[in-house]
Amino acid sequence: MADPPVPLLLFLLLLLLIPLAAAAASSADLAALLALKAAVTHDPTGALAAWSSSASAASHCLWRGVTCHPSSTAVAAIDLRGASLTGALPASLTLPPRLRRLDLAGNNFSGAVPAALLASPTLRSLDLSFNRLSGALEIPPANSSSSSSAPPPCAALAHLRLAGNLLVGGIPSGIAQCRSLRVLDLSRNVLEGDVPPALGRLAELRVLDVSRNSLTDRVPAELAGCRDLAVLVLTNLTSSPEEQPEFNAFVGELPQEVLGIPALQVVWAPGANLDGRLPDDRNGTCGLCALNLGQNYIAGGVPQWLGQCQDLTFLDLSSNKLEGLMPAELSFGCFTYINISGNSLSGPLLSSSDSKCSSHLGGDDIVMQYYDELVVNALIGNPFGSVLGIPNIALHDFSNNGFGGALPSITLRLDGNYSYGLRLNSNVFNTTLSAGFFGFCKGATGVAVNLSSNHLSESLDTLSSCVALQSFDASYNKLSGSIPAGIGGLHLLRSLVLSANNLTGHIPEQLGDLATLEVLDLSRNSLTGDIPNLHHPADCGSFIGNPLLHQCLGPNASVSPTEEISSGKGAKKWVGQMTRSKRKRAKISNLRTKVVVTFTDAPPELTYENLILATSNFSIQNLIGNGGFGATYKAELAPGFLVAVKRLAMERFQGLQQFDAEIRTLGRIRHRNLVTLIGYHLGESDTFLIYNFLSGGNLETFIHEMGSRKVSWTEVHKIAVDVAQALAFLHYSCTPRIIHRDIKPSNILLDEERNAYLSDFGLARLIEVTQTHATTDVAGTFGYVAPEYATTCRVSDKADVYSFGVVLLELMSGKRSLDPSFAQFGNGFTIVSWGRMLTQEGKTNEFFSSGLRESAQKDRLSEMLKIALSCTSESVSARPPMRQVSAKLKQLGNDQ
Repeated sequence: MADPPVPLLLFLLLLLLIPLAAAAASSADLAALLALKAAVTHDPTGALAAWSSSASAASHCLWRGVTCHPSSTAVAAIDLRGASLTGALPASLTLPPRLRRLDLAGNNFSGAVPAALLASPTLRSLDLSFNRLSGALEIPPANSSSSSSAPPPCAALAHLRLAGNLLVGGIPSGIAQCRSLRVLDLSRNVLEGDVPPALGRLAELRVLDVSRNSLTDRVPAELAGCRDLAVLVLTNLTSSPEEQPEFNAFVGELPQEVLGIPALQVVWAPGANLDGRLPDDRNGTCGLCALNLGQNYIAGGVPQWLGQCQDLTFLDLSSNKLEGLMPAELSFGCFTYINISGNSLSGPLLSSSDSKCSSHLGGDDIVMQYYDELVVNALIGNPFGSVLGIPNIALHDFSNNGFGGALPSITLRLDGNYSYGLRLNSNVFNTTLSAGFFGFCKGATGVAVNLSSNHLSESLDTLSSCVALQSFDASYNKLSGSIPAGIGGLHLLRSLVLSANNLTGHIPEQLGDLATLEVLDLSRNSLTGDIPNLHHPADCGSFIGNPLLHQCLGPNASVSPTEEISSGKGAKKWVGQMTRSKRKRAKISNLRTKVVVTFTDAPPELTYENLILATSNFSIQNLIGNGGFGATYKAELAPGFLVAVKRLAMERFQGLQQFDAEIRTLGRIRHRNLVTLIGYHLGESDTFLIYNFLSGGNLETFIHEMGSRKVSWTEVHKIAVDVAQALAFLHYSCTPRIIHRDIKPSNILLDEERNAYLSDFGLARLIEVTQTHATTDVAGTFGYVAPEYATTCRVSDKADVYSFGVVLLELMSGKRSLDPSFAQFGNGFTIVSWGRMLTQEGKTNEFFSSGLRESAQKDRLSEMLKIALSCTSESVSARPPMRQVSAKLKQLGNDQ
């Protein structure tokens, strides 16, 4: 019998080898899966219960979270998102040979990002977001010994998501070798340094998100090399105290080359510390859908080319330094959100009559996902939120500028059911309320309008034409005539504020038919006659300043005409006053000095009389603190309801307007590590602020007691992080930004669980702008004041950084800034000098309190001391910004 031909032998051999190769591959997949399971130390939901070495061949394809390639047992994807798994990912984590996607997002994995994941030649999508991964991100270098044509590590990777971890160090420029990257999300980490210019070599990149880190330096113009870039997120502010704050602070302007990328659809950089000007020209077509550059320092004018961006539906340029005219090319009716408030823009406010509104998002789903999430978060906390809500809302905010002339005519061209909010307040519009102005009411399911603080005149007759009106504020104008009875037909109306105008005549009884009306303010007009029976607005104080009105006949009719009523919302002053007598008006004028104004929901016990009674008329027996801004007293207004009352040491004011503007700014500020300003009282001879009471005392007492008890690392670290976060919030997240100017232990309060709260923020400026005589005195306290502030009175955030560094040194050592033990070293020797001396002598261990030496790792203490000494550098430029200080301190607590 003849031998079989060679091709046949090869075919038979191949048939024998295929099963062997498949078995080997299957074995490698199984080993890799079990190695991943071995790294898991806690699996509360049993997600990996079926992952077992005793499973039958190919059964791993049926395991939870495992997907195999079609017609194969090779693992293609592992998806364990949100499985509540805990463990440390090993540095040499083994992957299935043909794995294309790995999703471990939303678990509790720790350790560094395994290098093997970023060196995989097959992995296309890696999502490790929202875990507890730490350390520096390292990209494996290309193998120089291999052929130059060989692909570099991570060459196949298209999606890299590492958001919401604890990664430190800089963004590695080696990411540029991941040349197939389309999505790079490094947000919500502790990364510092710059955005590497090398990222501009990622020609296929569609999304770049580096927000909520501690990045600095300039935004590189080289990013313009990412010609497919559609979403660029440099910063992302949040109103939620639970979210990681934004600490990115860039230098300079947003490069024209970057803003001109043809594919750009979403640019998000609010509060990014950007300055410069927006480019006057833009080459090529504009595909922008969302542009958020609010709360920066951008000057110049609003460029006309924005009117050519037909897909633009979200524009935020608020709180910048813009000036000049608003380009008429912009069609406001196409915007679901436009905010240019808080600038110096002027002239008429014109809207293009061009009806072309594209308002669509071209491109892939990832762009739509980012657009939707960013825009919805931006709408949280909108000024009309209590009336209009968030879903399906359009907001246009032109407030706090210098717009004048006629009110704009805005015709909305939006699809679907939507409500609409319009803010034109604090401008210089000097026209009348025409019927054409309310054209935006057509098609809207609800409308809220604020026209307060302008120069509007004549009547309100056209107001009733807007049947969808829910909130209307035209206070502080020059409106005249009577209140039209037709307002009674606005059955959706919840808030009507017409105070401080020239309205005359009777209050129409039809207002009593408005079942939804909650807020009514007709004060400071010239209305006459009786007040109708109003079942819903309950405060007679709404009518104060109308001297010819008869006695209040509303639900509060039993209230004495001279009794003040505290309101818990909106910082409104409510004082019952319904009399014609000039003598009684004078009496009420005096009583107005006894009003308590509140910024939050407050119980009825919070009144002037109760505060005086609870403090025993500010008796020393109730004194709990004394500082440069005044004395603080404890007041128990009801069982379990305690407040702290700071009686300000203030001379005569320049005027109430300055005080009112400053105190209202402070009343809006909320942070979990700031003492809450509940309200205030402003009298002719007495002024005090009301804060939430904290029972743990202040940090000064805490430090003093460190000599008699051992304070642990956990306590010290938590307090340091709390204060740093509060100060970083004041410097970077407030508008306008606040410099404290008196950081010291007595201004840091504690609760029973040793959570720290910064107090007296904003008071230095409050005192400064409301004094009759200008002062150049240093607001801080000796021993905590930065050298340049003490000698030149130059106010800067770096002066706060210095003071914080001194407090941190005290907190670590248990010694005071000017401790008596330093006398042996001569005059002028402070805790800063002591820390530097011990560091130079290599005796840093002697600096720390005994409790810290026993409870903390030496390297952590050394690093905290290093941070404190950098904060107290004599060179202003050498001191780190509070964003970086906060991030570094927070990182010291990881993996405790």
